Amino acid sequence: MLAIARGVYLAHQENPQKYAGLLDDGDRVAYKRTSHDLARRIATKSSIAEGDEELGKAVELDSPETLETLHALFSSLLVDIPGRRRQPSWFGAHIYPFVGELIHYDAVDRKLHQRGTSPKKREQASKLTARIKAPSIERYLFRDGGGWAYKALRSDTNPDRKAATQQGLGDLVQDSGTPLGNLAKALSAHDFDYDEEPYEDDSERDIDLYEDLSPWPALLRNGVFNIVARATTPRAKRTENLMHWVPYCLARHQLHLARRRLGFIDGESILLDFGNEANPLRSESQNSLASFRNDIANAINIQAQEMINKSEGDEAKKRRYERFIKANGKAVASPQAFFSETLAAVGALNATAGRRHFTMKPSMLEALVSATIPQGTEMEFDQFCALLYRDYGLVAENKVAAEGPLAHEIDSSILVHNGKAFREKLTAINLLTQYSDATSMVRGEPR
Repeated sequence: MLAIARGVYLAHQENPQKYAGLLDDGDRVAYKRTSHDLARRIATKSSIAEGDEELGKAVELDSPETLETLHALFSSLLVDIPGRRRQPSWFGAHIYPFVGELIHYDAVDRKLHQRGTSPKKREQASKLTARIKAPSIERYLFRDGGGWAYKALRSDTNPDRKAATQQGLGDLVQDSGTPLGNLAKALSAHDFDYDEEPYEDDSERDIDLYEDLSPWPALLRNGVFNIVARATTPRAKRTENLMHWVPYCLARHQLHLARRRLGFIDGESILLDFGNEANPLRSESQNSLASFRNDIANAINIQAQEMINKSEGDEAKKRRYERFIKANGKAVASPQAFFSETLAAVGALNATAGRRHFTMKPSMLEALVSATIPQGTEMEFDQFCALLYRDYGLVAENKVAAEGPLAHEIDSSILVHNGKAFREKLTAINLLTQYSDATSMVRGEPR
């Protein structure tokens, strides 16, 4: 989402008469894509191209010390993926977008022919070989979730909120002019692949938000607005909160649509376990996760069977959907994994593997609070918990649980203990102040 927004900003800056601005209406989105393939290669000490010389000579750095310094800097800026067991290749490593100049699009190594490339690329290619393996800007690891989120923001029907989101998001993706930003911009000028003209993406027209079936597009908008509108919060923290909130909304949207396809009318209730030991609450949370993953698989099976029934003799279409009705098939396993691995990556599950349950690690909890409580306001703890249940179906303590079916599943004393642990987590990240035994206030940003 940030890569698209940054690219829209760059295209509009280059030609404001031709290209729309951030979150402007239009039939399609035009944006300039920056791969940062050079910075990512430096960060991972990857060669520039197949059969090329060592990295430092290839990019004409003045000394090995310079390369080591740049490596130390950019390797420290790579996004940490929980559960990853080894250093990825450069195209699997992504730079944390703390400033606008660090934001980048997806890219991958591809065989590149000189014919049909730009003059600069042909010159670069001729210095290496006639046919090389080199960076190519394209969607490879990105899976269109950012496009869904960007469309949700563009289609906001609340003009005041949309304008404020546009301004706040623009502050995050525009040039920062900082030393780090200037360095990133200088390196990106030497990327192998780049857009000479803005890339016109018409994939948005195929994205259906399903707002009539799910509350999550609206919840995404409101949360993004609350996050980016915090002008007093450091840019890096706002960006970090976005990078937790947007994937969380996408995963919850996926689950909600799957359950609606199965005939569930009410939203799902999710038990957040903040304790340090196994108990019935944790077991119920683990069972819920397993059940939700099954819901996603079952919804895909049902939808695929319906599409097969509608294929009307089209064998190609029939074969396309038959793989989605195979029990435990890879086609179904991938959407299941997207749900649970996305939640694990942002800290909404306790771990990336093994026996997992729903929780909120500090960074995800900060993002949740920032997305929920408007700037400059506080909310009483019990009111905050009630809001989490009403809007997101999240249950962390006994008073909220008593309002729903979970009251009969978990002993109230366990939920009371869990609620105290929840308070402690909020206090530890400086988002809750205990004024008295009866009054605790949650605020949207640390003091």
